[in-house]
Amino acid sequence: MDERIESFLSDVLALEGEHSNLVREGVRALLANYERQFRNAETNKRMKDKAAHACHMLCRARVVEEMQRRKGTLTAVHLKIVLGVIDGPAIFPLKDE
Repeated sequence: MDERIESFLSDVLALEGEHSNLVREGVRALLANYERQFRNAETNKRMKDKAAHACHMLCRARVVEEMQRRKGTLTAVHLKIVLGVIDGPAIFPLKDE
């Protein structure tokens, strides 16, 4: 697995215990940051959006995997909130600013 995806998971797990609104804001910001990293790492201009989308999907898959591992725990409940943010409407644009 990509180190960036593991870092994303670690970052969202660090938000556990925070108020749900802070978790949502934090996840949105983290996801935008990691998508930006994937975009910036892609050298082919035409593939930058696809790289950001791949990041999004990899982050989602990793959260789902971790939810299954931690089924029945409070962490799984936290990750369900995270997943809701990931699956929700995009707040941050994928394009470079």
